[in-house]
Amino acid sequence: MVANELSRQWLRRRLGVFDIYALVHSDIQSTYYFLVGFIALAAGQWGFVGALYGVLLMAAIALTYGEMGSRFPETGGSYLYVKYAFGSKIAFLSAWILAFDQIIMVAYGTIDASKILAKLFPALGAWEVIVAIALSTALFLLTTLGIRESANLAKFVAILDMVIIPSLILLSLFYYPATPPFFNWSNVEGVSLLFAFSLLSRGFTGIDAIGQLAGEAKEPLVQVPRATLLVVAMGTFYGIGLMAAVMSALTPEEIGDPAVAPLYLAEKIHPLFLYLVAFDIFTVMMVAALAGYISFSRMTYILADEKLLPAFFHRLHKKFRTPYISLAITYVVSLLLISAGGVETILAIYAIGSLINYIMIAIALAKASRSGTLHSAFKTPLIAGIPLSAWIALALLPVGLGLTLIEKYPYLWMWILWIAAGALFYYIKRHA
Repeated sequence: MVANELSRQWLRRRLGVFDIYALVHSDIQSTYYFLVGFIALAAGQWGFVGALYGVLLMAAIALTYGEMGSRFPETGGSYLYVKYAFGSKIAFLSAWILAFDQIIMVAYGTIDASKILAKLFPALGAWEVIVAIALSTALFLLTTLGIRESANLAKFVAILDMVIIPSLILLSLFYYPATPPFFNWSNVEGVSLLFAFSLLSRGFTGIDAIGQLAGEAKEPLVQVPRATLLVVAMGTFYGIGLMAAVMSALTPEEIGDPAVAPLYLAEKIHPLFLYLVAFDIFTVMMVAALAGYISFSRMTYILADEKLLPAFFHRLHKKFRTPYISLAITYVVSLLLISAGGVETILAIYAIGSLINYIMIAIALAKASRSGTLHSAFKTPLIAGIPLSAWIALALLPVGLGLTLIEKYPYLWMWILWIAAGALFYYIKRHA
């Protein structure tokens, strides 16, 4: 088992089924709240059809992690799975690029949170970047001082969100009924169907947290599968329902800022409902950004513990007992992303690392199943000895990754720099 002092410090108790779900909830839902407006405008009348593709891919990824999490109920998640299939060097690369997505999560969470505030208080509209920087700064200070990743906080946010957003979806469909699959967007031409499907392939990133949390569950062989099924059920409802609500209640012209599309739904239902939905999504975004800080610190701590990164990634603050160097790296890179590129950059580079990582996990699951070493608590049906979840993931993930690379290749230099930095750290550690 990978030793992880951070897990013991940040979690007050072992996790149950809803604890695991709640800690995953903000990651996956925040991404879709951020992307749904962009997806709708890019796909046009095909937005709902795209949402079906997105939730199918989400389900395959979640089930893949659920099966692997049952097989390896240890702290370490994706790193352990890739190490099993490909060895420690490839596992390091996979974990390092996934860690970049965790920093990007901080950037998009704080950017969207600032946009929500600007929607409520228009005077802040000219200061969105400054507000996002201030929010990231606050989270950096909180995590450095030792604010725990609280399962109770995550459950509160998840419960609040599970009341407010389903109400938003159902009220939108009730007051503005329309017939699927085109609803009121029939003959609406999208900006780029390829870009829409690229975003849909990335719309549920954060599911990898299931694997990380498997090592912190009370009874992982029982609770991880149940939490996985809850993620699939709720992710499907949110993914399909929110797109249906947008296409029923809104026109493309009414989506002034696609990054906060759910707020336009709430405002159309009732002006007061806007504040309730805004508070909910702001909270979800901030928890997702907080998770980005903590997840990057955990991932780099594990890699340093495995002797793959320099020891300073493993170093804890003498007073606060937090990984202050990893947190500082997260903070600095998040500020660069917020200041230099904003939303356009986030849309271009987010989840490339996750897609690559998910492909590797699906291959690892197939290998474990074919070799007879997969002894998980639950399995999807086997086809030629490989679970159905792995087949679906391996069929769809390369398509999503390919679309992303084709659409946004000018931004790949950022990933090249990040991988080069990881290679440098790895070289320094190996030759120290």
